[in-house]
Amino acid sequence: MPGYSPTKPPLNDSFGAVQVGRSTTTAATFYEENRRTGYSLQHNFGVQRELPGYILFEVSYLGNMSRKLANSNLSINQVRPELLTPTSTQRDRPYPQFSNVSLIFPALGVSNYHAMLVRVEKRFSRGFNLLSTYTWSKFLNNTFEGGSVLGAEGGTYSNLYNRRADYGPSENDIAHRLTASSVYELPFGTGKKFLATSRLRHVVGGWGIGSILTLQSGPPFTVTTQVNTVYSAAGALRADVSRNPSLPQDQRTLARWFDTGAFSQPAPAKFGNQGVNLLRADGIINYDISILRNFALAGENKKLQFRAEMFNMPNHPNFRVPGRVFGGPGFGIVGSAGPARSIQLGLRLVY
Repeated sequence: MPGYSPTKPPLNDSFGAVQVGRSTTTAATFYEENRRTGYSLQHNFGVQRELPGYILFEVSYLGNMSRKLANSNLSINQVRPELLTPTSTQRDRPYPQFSNVSLIFPALGVSNYHAMLVRVEKRFSRGFNLLSTYTWSKFLNNTFEGGSVLGAEGGTYSNLYNRRADYGPSENDIAHRLTASSVYELPFGTGKKFLATSRLRHVVGGWGIGSILTLQSGPPFTVTTQVNTVYSAAGALRADVSRNPSLPQDQRTLARWFDTGAFSQPAPAKFGNQGVNLLRADGIINYDISILRNFALAGENKKLQFRAEMFNMPNHPNFRVPGRVFGGPGFGIVGSAGPARSIQLGLRLVY
């Protein structure tokens, strides 16, 4: 093949470095010396009270402060701020003999989580149970969250020499979340309070209703740019922002979820002034319900259960994160939503 050479690069202490001014051939990676071990400090405090009707009420505080967390690879071959210009070249890098130099999973991550939790619980009795929780929380960090399915961070690092801008709301920062689940067995039929011996027990007996309610505020996301105009900085840039880009609720539409005119492309050789996760996507309103009927069968402790389950029963649209790449297709437009209403029927044999 033209240009192919079977000669292997020399294996020596140069690690693929070339003379300054020549075309680089190698991106070097290395682990930190005396690598630190991450840790977290967890603390909580709660108060419980039994209310009339055997209802448990609890208020608690939860905290988790983590330090020295392993993070995504960090390039340290970025041109220093005093040398960075629109005409910067390979010679201006700290290690110009390499195309890049990166720390592997550096232990630089910091996260802080604080929350108030309210819980109301009534254990199953007289055919009814209830469990409801409300969480009011704040979750801040500067770490990569590859497993998140909520917000959209847009990259952990921006400017190696100004890591403060990388600290902000987590992709998983959900300020408010309310959940409630319950099961209610209707008090009709054999062994129940009403119509226990009536012929109607064969029609109205054995019915139950279960429900799950979820109300959740929206996750955060970051606006990035299509073009990286900072020589030697890796990944997408965060866009410049000139004013509060969040729109009032009555002005927010699927075609314009936030003020797109508040963002602009950073000047050449300049990093965007936007912090991480400045905006919020849509929240979640979801209500699932199940209706079931138990039929007693011959034999001890045997029954056939019919179930009709409706997920997202109100068919409420829960919109996903809008387009967040400045100048890209669909910028500021919501183009997807969560699952619509679905219904499933089933039979279950219990023995």
